[in-house]
Amino acid sequence: MTEQRTGIFYGWFLLAALLVAYTATNGIIVNTMPLFFPILQEEMGLTAQQITTPSALLFLLIAVSSVASGAMLERYSPKIIMLGGSVVLVAAFIVFGQISSYGQFLGVYVLFALGLTTAGIVASMFLITRWFGRYRGRAVGILLTGSSLGAVIFPQIVGPVIRSSGWRTAALVLAGIMVVTVVLPFVFVLKDRPEDIGTTQDGIRKDANQASEVPISHIAFPESMTVAQALRTPVFYLLCFVTAVMWFCIVGVTQNQTLYFKDLHLDVDVSKNILSVFGASAMVGKLLFGFLSDRFDKKMIMLIATINLTIGSLLLRFLELNPEGLIFPYAVIYGLGFSGAFTMIQVMVAEYYAGASYGKILGIVTMVDTLAGSAGAIGLGSIRTAAGSYIPAFTLMVVLCVIASVVVVALKKPSQAAVGTVA
Repeated sequence: MTEQRTGIFYGWFLLAALLVAYTATNGIIVNTMPLFFPILQEEMGLTAQQITTPSALLFLLIAVSSVASGAMLERYSPKIIMLGGSVVLVAAFIVFGQISSYGQFLGVYVLFALGLTTAGIVASMFLITRWFGRYRGRAVGILLTGSSLGAVIFPQIVGPVIRSSGWRTAALVLAGIMVVTVVLPFVFVLKDRPEDIGTTQDGIRKDANQASEVPISHIAFPESMTVAQALRTPVFYLLCFVTAVMWFCIVGVTQNQTLYFKDLHLDVDVSKNILSVFGASAMVGKLLFGFLSDRFDKKMIMLIATINLTIGSLLLRFLELNPEGLIFPYAVIYGLGFSGAFTMIQVMVAEYYAGASYGKILGIVTMVDTLAGSAGAIGLGSIRTAAGSYIPAFTLMVVLCVIASVVVVALKKPSQAAVGTVA
């Protein structure tokens, strides 16, 4: 079979659409919606626990529905599924602008969960894995920068609208943003598979004059595990442990670090600047580790990311000894580490399990991610409450990161991880 490239690979246009959509969905629902909380808390007479409960509900619903979402992506058109999810998100913001009770507020977050489950990271990774092989790592890194980029852009847009026109108008503005950044790109750019435009993965056109006994749809993933086979491999459970540790630390720190800065009596401006450095480092880390994973051994790059996360956790653990001297190195190293680990988990799952059952397996891993992240956010705060200090929580993080690094060393390379082998 002769392989020929055919101009600009369409996958890059598809990636651009996914990036814009992920920037909007994650940036708005996860990072911008909290701007509405103080106003809603006052209007509805809610406690702090009540106003944050919908966010916890969001992550729980995403966790329990991710497996079903992955199975749907394998069986039906990803474009149709993602379009459906994008319409749900638009409807959710229209409904949000009309709510008058706490129960309705919870209902909006149920709609958010449904939309994100069908039009979010699982679906985006499913399409990227179909379209990208050689450049999959950098494609994943580019996509994941959206979560950091959205956190920078959309609060700056929505905040002034809330102040000038009220929160209900701001909700309708967000509905319009969803139409422009999610619905329209999905309608006009998304395609289910490269075969739909006559190419294979990475934009390689098959020579029409030479027949092949292997269907094009199977060329990209010659060795495909079923869910049952994956569940019989030690590698699957080791990989789930690593991703659980990473997400426990990632979400735990992002949700608790400003409270720790307050414990250290750091100035608000210092905290704000460190968060900016943290966010910028995260964007660099996603691109850097994605690029490196395409050029070097992916297991080694994942190990470097995990060690980076471990070092960042150590700096956080000992930050109280010299806050002014260690806080900047912490922000850079932990930012690079958590974003690199986030990227490499997505890349490694695709390397191990891309194929007919990839959607279901990715859904299971996403469920583990989400539950572990929620446990991290709640767990670190609970330890702080019980112990009167974050130090025991950060010590636990360091220990978990060290164990995760050892587990990564024990992982077999994807090409060696046959069914039934021992890692």
